[in-house]
Amino acid sequence: MRKKNTNYSFRNDRNNIFAILGDYKRILMPLVFALAVLLTVGIALSANRRATQMVSTESEGDAAATLDVPDGTMQENAFPEVNALIEEYYTASANGDSDTIASIYKGLEETELLKAVAAADYIEEYQNITVYTKTGPVAGSYAAYVYNEVKLYDYEKAIPGLDSFYICTDDSGKLYINGDIAESSEIEYLKQINLQADVIDLNNKVATSYNDMVNSDEKLAELLTTMRSELQVSVGEALATSEANATASESSEEEKEEENEETAASDKKTVTTHTIRATDVVNIRKSDSETADILSKTSKGDEFKQLEALANGWSKIEYNGSVAFVKTEFFEVIGEETVEVDTDTDAANEGSEAASAEASTNSDKDTSTDTSKDTASSDASSSSAKVSSAATGKMQVSETVRLRQSQSTDSDVLKTIYSGSTVNVIEQYSNGWAKIEYEKKTGYIKSEFLTKD
Repeated sequence: MRKKNTNYSFRNDRNNIFAILGDYKRILMPLVFALAVLLTVGIALSANRRATQMVSTESEGDAAATLDVPDGTMQENAFPEVNALIEEYYTASANGDSDTIASIYKGLEETELLKAVAAADYIEEYQNITVYTKTGPVAGSYAAYVYNEVKLYDYEKAIPGLDSFYICTDDSGKLYINGDIAESSEIEYLKQINLQADVIDLNNKVATSYNDMVNSDEKLAELLTTMRSELQVSVGEALATSEANATASESSEEEKEEENEETAASDKKTVTTHTIRATDVVNIRKSDSETADILSKTSKGDEFKQLEALANGWSKIEYNGSVAFVKTEFFEVIGEETVEVDTDTDAANEGSEAASAEASTNSDKDTSTDTSKDTASSDASSSSAKVSSAATGKMQVSETVRLRQSQSTDSDVLKTIYSGSTVNVIEQYSNGWAKIEYEKKTGYIKSEFLTKD
């Protein structure tokens, strides 16, 4: 069976402002049977449907602020922009277009939106739409009464109905259907509008036409009863699926957070550092090698943070915001501290140390008093054209290298720099990388490939 959609306007107690028509049941009789069908599939009079959904208490009416209610009669298709909004709403309802319905019907609850989508399976189209309006309680607002005829897939005739809407204008000047009225004065105003004679006459006229159609056609009455049952099942299943998806989404987010926490924890490594004190005047070098560049010299009694004591007799120390190396034998431990470090950074440093260790030598003493060794180291540095870590400016690359986006051989390659090319060195780092500029691109290469022009 092809199914039909339902119009759902003013679903909750506060929003069902047109329920005042319920106080006029004697005028609208005989609508008892019609209302039962209307509440199920939403193709009958919304005014009568709302009569069973909202009855405001006297205390609420007393508390409401008073607004002047004009006596003017309804205007038929008087505002093209209102007609365009209504046409858009009914087209979306017939197509089960939940995104469009939600965008133009503000305050529509998820349950009601699911009902509209499920009911769309029954509707072929809305025909002969006529919009009657009265001035609303606030500037740019309308009380709209919309006559329409609903064509179902499994019934040959279009069924008459009447829906009522409270239409407002937003800050940008765009019209929308307001299903979430907060001001009691607005609610009271719309109740009074619904009591006016022309509104009741229109309601009675459409109600009579609808009742005559249902009471004279047993097939239609049976069809509407079946649709009611099927709609209840469809909406129930949709609600269950929606809740299940929401629960699954929450669980997935929690799992992601836990996974991220575990990953972050695995990226950390706990190490123990020591505070060491120099017992002699010692060279502070760029790497753990006697041929490495001398950054400075210690004085007896100078204290440093020892990041690691290497197996080759050198200590990695914290120096001027970076790292440097000294001979361990000329220092004594005077303190201890446990800290966390990133494993990526630690691995990069270890790689730099391993490369340096290949060139290191195990001499007896690396001090300023051993002038012959210092001179030899200086000569070696000159002959190998090594560049100090502090050196910047124009330099050449000794081999063809790749300019990378970050200080890692796994990072993206920005450009290939060929042997002998001149680059502008912006900064060099203790981990063996240099930040350079080449052909308007800034990136990183290994410092070992830099030579003076």
